[in-house]
Amino acid sequence: MHPRLLLTSVLLLTSACGPSSSVDEGLGVVEELDTSEQGITDFVRSGRYKSWLAEPTVHETRAPHGSKVRVFFNDRVVGSLRDGNATHPVGSILVKEMFESDGKTLRGHALDVKIADGAGKDTWLFYEGFAPNYDNNYYGRAHDTCHGCHSDGKDYVTTPLP
Repeated sequence: MHPRLLLTSVLLLTSACGPSSSVDEGLGVVEELDTSEQGITDFVRSGRYKSWLAEPTVHETRAPHGSKVRVFFNDRVVGSLRDGNATHPVGSILVKEMFESDGKTLRGHALDVKIADGAGKDTWLFYEGFAPNYDNNYYGRAHDTCHGCHSDGKDYVTTPLP
C-alpha cells in the first residue's frame, strides 16, 4: 500500500469513533498508569487509586459529572497544589468517583492526568467512563467535552485539596 494511502486510512479510522477520541491511544505510561483508554478503564475499575488522599465524603458537585462525587489526588498533584504551583507536573492525576443521587451507587469515574509539561488543555488527558461496562467513555488529550469546565481551575484542576 502506498504510504500516503496508508496514512489517510489510519487517519480515517482514528477519527471515526464515538464519544471517545482515540488519537491518544498508546501515549504510554505516566506514573505507573497506562494512559490508553483501556488502561485507564482498568485502573479506575481496579480501585488502585483508593489509597490516595481523598475528599472525606461523597458530596454534591457543581460539575456535569452527576449529582454526587468524591475526588482522589495522587502524591504528585498533592505536592503541586500544596506548593501553589501555577502549572502542575507531568504525572499529576486526579480520579473522581461519580455516584447516583443516592450517594452510594457508583455511576462511573472521571480521571485527569497531566501528560506534558507547561500550561494549556493539550497538557492534560481527560477520561470519563460509566459503570458497569465502561463502554460509553469520553477520552482524549484536551477533550472538547472536558476541558471547557476544567479551564476554570488552576492548570485545569478545579477541586481544592481536602
